[in-house]
Amino acid sequence: MPTASSILEDVDLDSLLDDYFYAEARALAINRLETSATRGVIELEGPPINDETDIVLGYVISRLVLAATDNQALINYVALSEAFRAETYLSSETDEDLVEIVNTLGVVNVKLKGNKFSMNFIDYVRAASKLREGNWKLSNRGVNKGIVELDRETLIRLMRNVIQQHLEELPKAPFEIKEKFEGTIEDLKSQVSKTFTERIGGLNTVVSDRQAEAMKELGRFDLSKAPPCFNLNLMDLQAGVNLAHPSRFFITTFLSSLNQDPEAVMRLFATAPDFKEAFTRYQVEHISGKTSGTQYSSPKCDTLVSSGVCPGPNALCRQIRHPLSYYRVMAESEKDNPVRMERILLAALDREEYPTKLLERNLEKIGDFDFIYDDKIDKRTLSDAKKVDSASKVSVNINHFQGRVYSVEIPKDERKIWITKATLNLTDGGTDYDCLPLTDWKIGLPIEEAQYKSKKIDLVVKPFDIIFDENETRRLFLVLDVLDES
Repeated sequence: MPTASSILEDVDLDSLLDDYFYAEARALAINRLETSATRGVIELEGPPINDETDIVLGYVISRLVLAATDNQALINYVALSEAFRAETYLSSETDEDLVEIVNTLGVVNVKLKGNKFSMNFIDYVRAASKLREGNWKLSNRGVNKGIVELDRETLIRLMRNVIQQHLEELPKAPFEIKEKFEGTIEDLKSQVSKTFTERIGGLNTVVSDRQAEAMKELGRFDLSKAPPCFNLNLMDLQAGVNLAHPSRFFITTFLSSLNQDPEAVMRLFATAPDFKEAFTRYQVEHISGKTSGTQYSSPKCDTLVSSGVCPGPNALCRQIRHPLSYYRVMAESEKDNPVRMERILLAALDREEYPTKLLERNLEKIGDFDFIYDDKIDKRTLSDAKKVDSASKVSVNINHFQGRVYSVEIPKDERKIWITKATLNLTDGGTDYDCLPLTDWKIGLPIEEAQYKSKKIDLVVKPFDIIFDENETRRLFLVLDVLDES
């Protein structure tokens, strides 16, 4: 605001960071950062306890320190705390002063008629970009000749969102600082870092501790098996993003369905900037059935798509209809070795009825196989790898990759074996080579990505002679692993 900006007119950066005269401002800056990071609040007393000039300068210093930390999670925590503080002050203003303040900020333009506020629908969409539920949707607001009408409470809540989004954009020094002092923002960050080295380290530690503690509570949960919708929302949560309600509901129901303790789920949300323990505990325990007696089911993929939770499917997502199915399919490598080999052979033989004799002959021919390979295996071309009976490292292109769900009836049993498989062909030296179907999608997903990007991929493969019928035996590669590009 103009009155706050005027306080910066005669301020020198070196003095601001080092002069004893500004020691109180520096202390207030650290105080607002530390309480934001730990408790999600900013506790600053106004005059006469704290001088107004010190409060304004402390805010500027806190922005510079934030830029120096280069920690987006911390930035998000502070942005929400500052937005809540601003919301409190906006609530105390008259309608006329509220309009003046909002318009002075220059993000949206608001008009007042009677006791109703209005703005252009484009401004509304921009301001409400992170408020996607219920009445916040533009379709539920009502638009008349391009204008959206709001009550006072809604406008103030909307401005909290506007302020939060604005403050999440760093590294960026306030305009007055950039104009007043020469040098790049990186130079400013360097100067600030020297002054606040110890405090910056402490702030980063607070954020890291919150993230680590939340993940530790999840115990045996395996992130590598979770679908993209879960992992990306979890990444946002860990980065200090306030998730929309559908995302929070999904995370809670998904983990509850995997028998995660409600307390562990509740602590996961402690990394959110707007975390309130009592409210979050009530929601999690109600959804998980601990207090309600009814455990809510995790939403299906169609629901996650329509509610904006799904970030877009990968190759495995296209074969399943529920995120829990994804987690179970990704656990293929945890099955016993004989079961894994049986499922691979079933996927390769592709019979409608369980091929008992063919399976027995192939399993007997293969013998005990544990999917483990020697780290010192030789690197070969596919043509040479096909001639040996041991595992080889190969660098190949993927000519074909296609996922499919396959099922086979169990003899004298009222059930089916369901297998999510991928058929593939490898290319080396202009020649295509057939492979046994993949049932391990931890291997399958990077292979599909390599095919999509038309790039080579390093694999560990081993050839097997597979009997398809009395007159057909084919030598096929089994892909054992994907090697890192390094």
